[in-house]
Amino acid sequence: MERRITRKRFLEGATTAAVAAACGAIAANAAAADPQARVTPILPRAAASTIWPWPYTQLDQEDIRNRGHKYYYDGGCAYGALAAIVSALQDKIGDPYTQLPSQLMYFGGGGGAGWGTLCGALNGSAVAISLVLDRTTASSVVGELFGWYTTFAFPSDISNDRAVQHGFLVNKYDKALTQSVSDSPLCHASVTNWCYFSGFKSTAAERSERCARLTGDVAAKAVEMLNQASTGTFKATFVPARSVTGCLGCHDNAVVPTVKMDCEQCHKDNWQHLY
Repeated sequence: MERRITRKRFLEGATTAAVAAACGAIAANAAAADPQARVTPILPRAAASTIWPWPYTQLDQEDIRNRGHKYYYDGGCAYGALAAIVSALQDKIGDPYTQLPSQLMYFGGGGGAGWGTLCGALNGSAVAISLVLDRTTASSVVGELFGWYTTFAFPSDISNDRAVQHGFLVNKYDKALTQSVSDSPLCHASVTNWCYFSGFKSTAAERSERCARLTGDVAAKAVEMLNQASTGTFKATFVPARSVTGCLGCHDNAVVPTVKMDCEQCHKDNWQHLY
């Protein structure tokens, strides 16, 4: 049956539409007058109630090492490092960590979508550090973690021994792997150096296991530093290579921005002006 609209209902509907249109116009005018109004997100009440930095509690390094190794095989190095730390905080603290999907770090595998840049294990660990520390402290801890990475021989003795003893949560390869120092926080340098010294190709299962152990090692070191920072005992000790201070002694920030990574690794062959 066809429903008839009375004059009264028509007027009520028209009034409602006019009010809605007016509200929309007011909002649009406000946004035009204030550009910030167009980009300020409206946060859910639950999310707005979580104050950054997020809460932290002491974590066990060896538990994190095991988690990092396992989660590498679930989603790669960047995911593995973040998931190792976040999952442990989920178990100990719960919310807000239960609201954070570690899958956001999927992109970091292979040095960022396979680009071979920043090692994913460093990337994921840095995100976790930045969640729980203020900006200044986080920058110091992340910088120290990067510096440590460039001088450490991966995989660690602990990870090699654990694999031999079948102590990881996932046992893919039970032999000790060749150790190598990258002298760089970059994925391609780290992997290339290891492949050169080990004799394995980058596509080999052994290389994948090496990166799984490395992911656990980096996440464990990040937690060691976080534990220290949470008790006020963290102290940065890394000193950049002499080549860095040498470069910056001649080049100002307009030519070479302030850096900490060893310049010689990439640029030594092109330093004609030094000879």
